[in-house]
Amino acid sequence: MRFIKNLENGNVRVGCMTEFQRLPSCKIETPTSALLTQGGSVVHLTADVLDRVFSSPQLLWLPLTSCHQLETGVKTQNMGIGKFAGLPQHVTCATLQNINEIVPPGHFELDKVPLWTKNGKKMITAERYMELMEVFKPDIILAIADGRIALDEGPKRLYKSVDRTQKMLNICVEKYKASKSLQDSSLIGVIVGAGDLRRLDESIKNILKHKDTLVGVALNGLADNADKIINTQAENLTEIFKKIAEMVPKDYLKILEGCWYPDVIVTAIEYGWDIFDGTLPLKMTNQGYALRINCDIDANTEWEYAFNMNMDRYKEDFNPILEGCECLTCKKHTRAYINHLLNTKEMLASILLNIHNLHNFDQFFLHARRHIASNTFACFKKHVIKQCEIMKPFQKYADKATDVHTGQQQKKFCANNFDSNNASG
Repeated sequence: MRFIKNLENGNVRVGCMTEFQRLPSCKIETPTSALLTQGGSVVHLTADVLDRVFSSPQLLWLPLTSCHQLETGVKTQNMGIGKFAGLPQHVTCATLQNINEIVPPGHFELDKVPLWTKNGKKMITAERYMELMEVFKPDIILAIADGRIALDEGPKRLYKSVDRTQKMLNICVEKYKASKSLQDSSLIGVIVGAGDLRRLDESIKNILKHKDTLVGVALNGLADNADKIINTQAENLTEIFKKIAEMVPKDYLKILEGCWYPDVIVTAIEYGWDIFDGTLPLKMTNQGYALRINCDIDANTEWEYAFNMNMDRYKEDFNPILEGCECLTCKKHTRAYINHLLNTKEMLASILLNIHNLHNFDQFFLHARRHIASNTFACFKKHVIKQCEIMKPFQKYADKATDVHTGQQQKKFCANNFDSNNASG
């Protein structure tokens, strides 16, 4: 894989991932978002529906926590995880875990990190991780790392994270170079230790020791679960993004993991981040929310970027989820129908909401690229942040909402509290 910068203005940039060995004609423009998968499949969508939502190849985000159990089947077929999952036309990116999941703390060993699966904890070494990568043959591999740490971790934990990650990266690079089956894949180093700029500096320098082998970096260590991500403000990350932009080579692909809200995403884009995992639209879908990020900088933005489709006031609202939206859901279905499906706990609610949310999120990045190209990204960023500021008073209710896909409720909340003072829909 090769990353090409098509346009750069300071740190903000538009680029393209191309020359994938498995998909030589595939091109993915950046900045962009990956599509989060579970068990190798995009959540809530079949392969046929996915082809109708996106006509061009997409980047698939593959946390090992949800697809490790496919090892035997993928190994038997011996054609990689993309082919096994029925999505061979899409680019696959494998990582150790979905850092948005809440897991027990600790459980680290000298040369191992925990892999939290549905069947419990599995301790995994860098050698074992690269063995799995040889079976899955993803197009992009994020090196294993001790990255489940937050910005407020103590100095001892930060030191161990950086040290353990460095040792694991050395093994990953060694195994990558020696493996014939991984020569069609690209390896990404993982930055940790962001809670201390001195440790962050050390982590980046460790990665740059392998700059001739790696094609990019990913950033972990900002938050160790979804709750920490929720409470991390964009302004608290600016210095971190800036330091990484200054130290990492300009031709490196930069990946940011985590379920970050649009204000953090536009802040990261401003400092040259290219890829974001696709957890935000899925989170909104699972809680019954519809994204409505307004990307027109000349339009009114007196509303929040997402709204609660569980609310009673949508029972007789026969408008599409979002006026003017070209997604399959908005073309054929109404808010009242989505509200009915959510109230009756029909699986179709998640399918239709996810189609819309993925489309809206994709349009968000499309407009970001256009504004970068037209040198108006600063206005676009301000426009998006304004919507996030309006959303903040209601965000606590959204973050405590029931997951309509799993049926689990993190905390009790009153749905009518969210979006109650904004009847514009």
